[in-house]
Amino acid sequence: DTMPVRVEAVVAERIGRLPPSSRELLSTGSVEGETFTAEVVAQVQGIGERDAVRTLSHTLDRQHRLVSAQGIRRLGNQPLSQYRFRHILFQKYLYSSLDPVERVYLHEQVGIALEEIHHDRQTANVSVQLARHFEEAGLPEKAIHYLHLAGERALRLSAYQEALAHLNKALSLLRAQPDLPESSRKELALQLALGVAWVGIEGYGPEAKEIYSRAHSLGQQLGETSEICRAVGEQACLHYVRAEYERAQEFAEEALSLAHEVGDPLLVAISHWYLGFILFARGNFLDARDHLQQVIAFYDPPKHHETFVLLRSSDSGVSALAYDACCLWCMGFPDQALKRSQEALSLARELDHAFSLVDVLAYGGCLLHKLRRDADSFIASANELRGIACETLPGWMGSATWHWGEALVLQGNLERGIAEMRRGLERRQYGIEQCNRSGALYSLAEAQAAAGRPEEGMRTMEEALTLAETTDERYYEAELIRLKGKLLLMQDKVDEAEASFHKAIDVARHQGARSWELRATTSLARLWQKQGKTGEARQTLAEIYGWFTEGFDTQDLKEAKALLDELA
Repeated sequence: DTMPVRVEAVVAERIGRLPPSSRELLSTGSVEGETFTAEVVAQVQGIGERDAVRTLSHTLDRQHRLVSAQGIRRLGNQPLSQYRFRHILFQKYLYSSLDPVERVYLHEQVGIALEEIHHDRQTANVSVQLARHFEEAGLPEKAIHYLHLAGERALRLSAYQEALAHLNKALSLLRAQPDLPESSRKELALQLALGVAWVGIEGYGPEAKEIYSRAHSLGQQLGETSEICRAVGEQACLHYVRAEYERAQEFAEEALSLAHEVGDPLLVAISHWYLGFILFARGNFLDARDHLQQVIAFYDPPKHHETFVLLRSSDSGVSALAYDACCLWCMGFPDQALKRSQEALSLARELDHAFSLVDVLAYGGCLLHKLRRDADSFIASANELRGIACETLPGWMGSATWHWGEALVLQGNLERGIAEMRRGLERRQYGIEQCNRSGALYSLAEAQAAAGRPEEGMRTMEEALTLAETTDERYYEAELIRLKGKLLLMQDKVDEAEASFHKAIDVARHQGARSWELRATTSLARLWQKQGKTGEARQTLAEIYGWFTEGFDTQDLKEAKALLDELA
């Protein structure tokens, strides 16, 4: 209990021996934090840098042992001499000894000195310190500016909690100021950045919904079309994750119209991306690809990655590659799909941005490998997705767990896979994330059928089909209907099963989904084979099999070829 008192007594005694100029220098250094530079001290005190270094190194380090030299670092061509207090209590004591007027003055002077040293974009590297100095100096406008910069810097690094803290503090300072004409404009910029942070933390939950609604309202008040476009686009995502696909598409189309009105190619590209993944979810693969291709043609990773991340949490360009891979598979190009997936995953790892990587792993990794029935690749992607979600992005844990369960089932580990899928689905259900649920229920029903529980599988299947009908989530529709036919066969309902296979083929043809059509036709041909309709089965299967020009080493095409050989 007496240790702090003794330390403070030593500090006071040592400070009493210092000449006034040295005491002032030490106080100046203390307001920058535990580590400070001689260059800042020199600028604030109006003395030469050599004099500042000499005083800090000789008087305060060697003679009084209050600070210690930490070495030199370079900022461009400029060397910066760094010092640190030997104990934080020295710093706290000296700082508390400043009177309020002197403290405000020194904070402002240190802030100005830091601005001069870290000029232009380099001020982002010390934006947190600058924000603190200008807030303590009673200059809230400059503090808000630097807190915004600090928040954006944190967003680039996927440090979403840190970004949230800086941006909320900036918003709090802004709301404490008089209501000026520029206040709404500043709030709009902060709200859009806050939205990115919340999406990174928890996805499109209630906070993100409220933030983007507020941003939309502010944008309309100010007539800021670019910002309205951003808010509307993210509202499209809000509806998408809730499986409200029609509303999502309406917002995405509005965003694209606004982007063209503004003439901003980045906003145009992002709006095409919104429409690409929404149309994919609705089973409109051809139009989805048209939009995704426009993003891919525009995208230049070194030029656009950082901007995409700041605009909407993840990199829309690399995400477009992942969704394009899934479209290619559904349309009957499995080799091109795999190549596109590999391109997306390689680029996402190279970009080293966690949110962008999990987005690609979920679609270009897990979903594509599930479609291809590639168990080993699926388990690798699901495992990587789980690791990143656990360490960095807990909002993705529901999807990661469910994918992990799907991968286990594909490997043949049925009961454990079913348990993991249920855990993942329950975790997602606690939130608002309902997108892709029909595809997840398909996997669960398929696993239940493989485990010899067709009645249970049928209940799951009916839930999935009802969901597809009510939400218009159609990308798995043909396969859902085919699996229903398979479950009916397991219950000896042959006529109903055959009708389901025919319906699955019709849906796949309507969607231009050749891969789904091949699966449904193979199931129908197997049934006809058992019924002795060998010629009809062979002709029907040969027609769709003959359409394919690639992917002959994939499970679906190998099974179709083996059946054709049997039918011969």
